[in-house]
Amino acid sequence: MLRPRRSTRPPNNYAQEQELDIEQSNTRSQQKKKIRGKSVAQREVIASESPTESEDPNASELLKELVKLRKEIRRRDELHKEELQKVKEEFTAALAENGHDEILREIQSLRVAISPADPTTGSPSYADVARTPPTSYPSNIRTLPSSNTTPTTFTDTLYCTIDTSKMANNENEKMSAGPIRAAVETEIRRMDEHTQWRCRAVTVDPKNNHRIRIACRDEAEHQLVKKVAETKIGVGARVLRDELYPIKVDSVNRAAVLDEKDEIRTGAAAAFSEENEVTVAKIAWLSRKESAKAYGSMVVYLTRGTDARRLLADGFFHAGGESGVTSTFEL
Repeated sequence: MLRPRRSTRPPNNYAQEQELDIEQSNTRSQQKKKIRGKSVAQREVIASESPTESEDPNASELLKELVKLRKEIRRRDELHKEELQKVKEEFTAALAENGHDEILREIQSLRVAISPADPTTGSPSYADVARTPPTSYPSNIRTLPSSNTTPTTFTDTLYCTIDTSKMANNENEKMSAGPIRAAVETEIRRMDEHTQWRCRAVTVDPKNNHRIRIACRDEAEHQLVKKVAETKIGVGARVLRDELYPIKVDSVNRAAVLDEKDEIRTGAAAAFSEENEVTVAKIAWLSRKESAKAYGSMVVYLTRGTDARRLLADGFFHAGGESGVTSTFEL
């Protein structure tokens, strides 16, 4: 028979050593946990305190920058006020030196150059134009555009326009284009040199049926038709004034336009017409007559749109042997 295996017991001091080792390991683990907890708490405290410490210098710097900006804004405002005051003083001095009216006219001419012309309205009679003083502005003047534009209604055909609105109200007595044409042709054919004369054309104004227009071939025929129409059409009929084309002329010799009494010289319109190969119907002086300046501005009213447009394109108007500068003009 086999003998049972013999078992041995460890000595008692071995068990005690094992227990001591376990206790020491537990103690060390607890100490490590305490140390870790303290370090985490310290880091949290430092993290919570650090923003507060960094915020204080940032706030002070922002405040300083804000104060600097306010001072800079105030300084710039003061500089702007000084500049505006200087500009105002210079403008006032320029007005006193050059004349307020002339500057306003220059501004007005610039506005005319960049704005479209407005259509004209009613026309006064031919007799009203004859009674107009030389220094006044005729009404219903057609505004010329700048030289690089051409209106669609621009025409140089000479018309004798007759207004029949004030004739008899009876429909049977109203004058139409046919009777007016017959009356004018009959009267002109009685003249020795016009026995076969006929109207070039007779039209009715589409915007006003009371206005009959007789087209003329040239200036001589135009004057003849107007003369006959004023006397032979009938009571209440009015021959309207011719359409004029004004242009402004600057840097004109005052002595060539005005006489010793500061009135438009007699024969100035005829002289300017010959110098510029146009027909000048009227002249008006724009500059202040009481000024002692030897040169100024005037407006001349021409009978033909092509002549006015040509002078604007050339840029010059001859007056008394010298040349002024042309530009558009509007009342």
